[in-house]
Amino acid sequence: MKKFLFSLLAVTMAFVMGLITPAQALEFSEAENHLTNTSAETLEKYNQTIVDVLGTVVESRNLESGDHVQRVKGYTQLLAEQVMKDYPEYKKQVDEMSVDELLLSVICPAINPDADPVRNTQSCFIGMTKRETLDKQTSGINKDRDLPALLVADMEFGAGDSVEGAVRFPSFRAAADSKSEELCYQMGKIAALESLEAGYHWTFGPCVDILGNHRSPIVSYRTAGDDADTVIKYGGAYMRGLQENGLIATIKHFPGDGYCTDDQHVTMPDNPLSREEWDNSFGRVYSSLIEQGVMAIMPGHIALPSYDEIDEETGFCPPATCSKNLLGGLLREKLGFDGIIISDAVTMNGFAGYVNLYHASARFLEAGGDSLLFMPGSDDYLTGMKHEIDLGNLSIETLKNRAYRMLCFRRDYFDNMYPSNRPLPDKDEAEKICRGVCEAGVQVIRDRLNILPYDAKGKKIAHMTVNNNSNDNFGYIEEFTAKMREKGAEVDEIRDPGPGVPADIAEHKKYDLIVCSVMNMPSF
Repeated sequence: MKKFLFSLLAVTMAFVMGLITPAQALEFSEAENHLTNTSAETLEKYNQTIVDVLGTVVESRNLESGDHVQRVKGYTQLLAEQVMKDYPEYKKQVDEMSVDELLLSVICPAINPDADPVRNTQSCFIGMTKRETLDKQTSGINKDRDLPALLVADMEFGAGDSVEGAVRFPSFRAAADSKSEELCYQMGKIAALESLEAGYHWTFGPCVDILGNHRSPIVSYRTAGDDADTVIKYGGAYMRGLQENGLIATIKHFPGDGYCTDDQHVTMPDNPLSREEWDNSFGRVYSSLIEQGVMAIMPGHIALPSYDEIDEETGFCPPATCSKNLLGGLLREKLGFDGIIISDAVTMNGFAGYVNLYHASARFLEAGGDSLLFMPGSDDYLTGMKHEIDLGNLSIETLKNRAYRMLCFRRDYFDNMYPSNRPLPDKDEAEKICRGVCEAGVQVIRDRLNILPYDAKGKKIAHMTVNNNSNDNFGYIEEFTAKMREKGAEVDEIRDPGPGVPADIAEHKKYDLIVCSVMNMPSF
């Protein structure tokens, strides 16, 4: 419906600017009343008709076409591309839902295979799994439903971290370092095909943060680089690879991480950029990827003081997930995004520690958000949110709208995007693409002593590891050690030696070479 309201806005603008007569405006408006349920193709033809007619009027009145017609064309095209498809039959369904059913429609819980399934949710998150396990986990969720729930996981750089047996790409930064949009697109395509084969429909990726501060605990190798152009170029290619092959993409973490050293898992970070700086960096990233058709955006629990104001309730600028100025004003109105807004994990302290969890959740929905990530469909959730409704912090009208949007989003995906005859992933081709990414990611950043390439034959090497995540698999380290031994070196592997051991080794020259492998796992 909003598509046609926007076309009506274009006609109204044309009338106000004096380009068409009242009679012509009325004619356009009456025509729109018959187009509510038409296809996107028909809408595009209709919008083009508006532009053509306005162009004729402008021409007949000897006006400059660039200022008026192109402006109208831009507005109509923007909404035609971004507005979610309406399914009026769901409005009746939403009106008949209980409050519990509405509340369950606006969450994306993480699925525990040992727990009872969450019913009535429109989406759910399932981590590393196999196809047979995924089928088992979702059978209870999808029982007696017209369409299955949207299954989602993090495929920020391939499906290997979520689908057992899928190709494991090294990182998104490695793909971007290839300087090949095609390689990034193919990585997205492979991720989509492998994810769809396993049963997924949606991914929380790509990460389109900008690594403006290399001490960021969040961003690191998850994004393409440290400037907007790089992120747009390669993040956009990966996003298109995902969506053009049937997997919903989600860009994150609006309004942008990577310029601060705080971790939203622990506290609420501030994006320190001025309005001008933000417009020229993250503003360009989000504007470009919205224009390219991204279907979902994940705001982080990150404040942006330059575009917001002090929250009277707390005395701080709120995180984007609690801010009407950022979600409703900046993202919806200024950037024109009308797709799905799904929060980052509600369990993070940047959200649940800012105000009470359920109060924060109510604020997210009222600010323009659609779905709460990792919110369990528990009795505590239902009770807490009903309390927010009773306090007047969350309206039933807002709740119905968000549930309706999630129903339409799911239906639109299965009607128009989910590929019924998708090709199976080509394992050999996927491995070839992965090798290209791996080769691009191995780079010499600095070689002050000019020791590379190094002849390891007959040399004694200390291979030290520095690891910031105790759960990391040391298989990669062991493989690297084995490769050095294959080159004829005698290698001692020393894990997390602390500060004293490296100094002692260097001082007493016990080895010909010290190799240090840093296993830096950013916070997801």
